[in-house]
Amino acid sequence: MKKQKANFLLGFVPIIAMALLAPSLNAQGLIDGFYSPKGDMSITASYTGTSYDEFYVGEEKTGPVPAHEKITQNILGLYAKYGLSDSFTLIVNALYISAKGEGAPDPISGNTEESGFQDFSIAAKYRPFSTSFAGGRLDGITALGFDIPIGYKSNSILAIGNGAFKTNLHLGGHLFLNQGFFTTVVLGYSLRGKTNDDFNVNNGEDYDVPNAFLGSLKLGYASAKFYGEAWLDHQSTSSDGVDIMGPGFAGNFPETKVDYTRFGVSAYVPVVSGLGLSAGYGTVVNGRNIGDTNFFNVGVTYSFSTLSSMKTAQ
Repeated sequence: MKKQKANFLLGFVPIIAMALLAPSLNAQGLIDGFYSPKGDMSITASYTGTSYDEFYVGEEKTGPVPAHEKITQNILGLYAKYGLSDSFTLIVNALYISAKGEGAPDPISGNTEESGFQDFSIAAKYRPFSTSFAGGRLDGITALGFDIPIGYKSNSILAIGNGAFKTNLHLGGHLFLNQGFFTTVVLGYSLRGKTNDDFNVNNGEDYDVPNAFLGSLKLGYASAKFYGEAWLDHQSTSSDGVDIMGPGFAGNFPETKVDYTRFGVSAYVPVVSGLGLSAGYGTVVNGRNIGDTNFFNVGVTYSFSTLSSMKTAQ
């Protein structure tokens, strides 16, 4: 009975949105190793706060941030997942981002603030196999996701995203031990399309946003009363692009190569039946054309079973 209760909770473990410099946001953080049981849904509302006054120009860290000196972001997120079956989970995510610079107006947009909805993300995660052994269980992970930009301006230092439609492919494994400890490894590739030349920097021609390799590692503990993890997240550009202030750069920020390695911790605690609280912290440990960011987040999760609701209604 205790094991069943723990497995039931794990279907509702939230993914805490880990936002850095807005153009680096992608669907990689949506894919974890836990699957929602059939009919189970969880909805997480979150807040992420971040600021930085140093920036990777190419691979060299410098400060303060060009023009803006310091950039502060406030990010509201809404994340939901639903178990279509015990091995097939549907995930959606939407972010509203407010970014503000403390120095001069942006050299491209002329603004000191940008805000709006960023990308709407949707992903389907499928478990191709599950192998049990004496000490626990090993699950496979496959996922297909899409990021759909929602009409924001994409070419400036303050831009809240790169404006490209993305197709994200993921493959990985999740090892869960009977004691509650787990390890999750997910590798991915992000195919990225074009984005508009919002401010006629490129003579009206669309920009090619570089594709990227993605990777994440999670080590943690999960039980009916507590969930905690340490995570490592990595992105490296795989296709042509430019460095800020390097050859080929002329204010075309969506075409920059954005690489990073970031590290963080997060935790989730159920408060009452169906309701839990989460919190997390993360930092960039290495990067390329990205802000040297520290960030924190908090969230509240509501979870329920649609199958139970249907039976009650009948």
